[in-house]
Amino acid sequence: MSDEAAAWDAFCDQLRATGHAVLDAAPDDPFDRAEGLRYVTRLTSHFLRSTIEAADPGAAILSTESPKIGLDNPDYRYCGARLSARFEYRLRGSMGDASMLGIGVFSGGLGTPEGLVRDGYLSSKELELEPDGSFEIALSRDERPGNWLPMSERTNSLNIRQTLLERQRQKPAPIELIRVDGGQGPRPLDPGRFLSGLARTGGMVAGVVGQFLGWTESFRAHAHEIRPIDPALLRVAQGDPNTQYHYSYWELSPDEAFVIELDPPECEYWNIQIGNHWLESLDFLHHQTHVNHHTAVREADGRVRVVVAMQDPGVPNWLETVGHRRGALALRWVGADTTPTPRTRITKLVDLA
Repeated sequence: MSDEAAAWDAFCDQLRATGHAVLDAAPDDPFDRAEGLRYVTRLTSHFLRSTIEAADPGAAILSTESPKIGLDNPDYRYCGARLSARFEYRLRGSMGDASMLGIGVFSGGLGTPEGLVRDGYLSSKELELEPDGSFEIALSRDERPGNWLPMSERTNSLNIRQTLLERQRQKPAPIELIRVDGGQGPRPLDPGRFLSGLARTGGMVAGVVGQFLGWTESFRAHAHEIRPIDPALLRVAQGDPNTQYHYSYWELSPDEAFVIELDPPECEYWNIQIGNHWLESLDFLHHQTHVNHHTAVREADGRVRVVVAMQDPGVPNWLETVGHRRGALALRWVGADTTPTPRTRITKLVDLA
């Protein structure tokens, strides 16, 4: 058997095993099982692109294609690129309609033994902006004047989060990534690198699935109760250092509602979203699956009541389950000095008013 045939068989065997791991962990529902297998295909598509098609850090390819992983935030437009500490880069852009930007360089990766490790991070409030709102950021090992993101010798990726509070109508910030070191450009396909990329793709899909199956089980352990995330889960998934995360899990009958009441503190941003069992965001561009500090309707006393239900209860802040009977929930706070514990309950729709 050739090296290529062996690598292909190993890749297919890895995907087969990962698919069966998802089916073994799925609720006894054909809808959830089908979504679980679609989750695997989505991850495979993403990692094939990022690990093979857009894997050359010399090409400085900034991609806006992002997988649904770990309850990805509907208010964030994610983008990223592969980097190498051998090169120097510059990020150019402007705020656009984004209310916040979070820009980080990372080593490791989700689904790997070391996890995703944050090497450097800048938020928009730390950026030096030009009068027209534009900015430039240097990404390099050696310090540069102005906006600078320090890369370590192991830095391998760039991740950007743009916060769009009204995602359906707002335009994302225009951003471009360029190489500034004048080094060698993108390389042609190398057979050895391709086979290594195939192996990494299979391993990363399996690793991400395994990692976030653990998250789902952690959240299900306190269904219908919102708690801070277990810090152990974040040690291998480092993201925005300014965000505090709370999570839960919900399971409803068609005549029930999951009610969340909270007293939001002063903060830069908060949101509540629901996702499916596999921690994928739902179809937020066509359905109301989340609210944030800008879109939520408040009570007269400033409180916010959010209602998760399969049917429209006729009250503000309804989050549509979009055909799902169960799934996870995320509550994020950015820049909050205190994070009050929300009050939660399950009630019948007829008793909601």
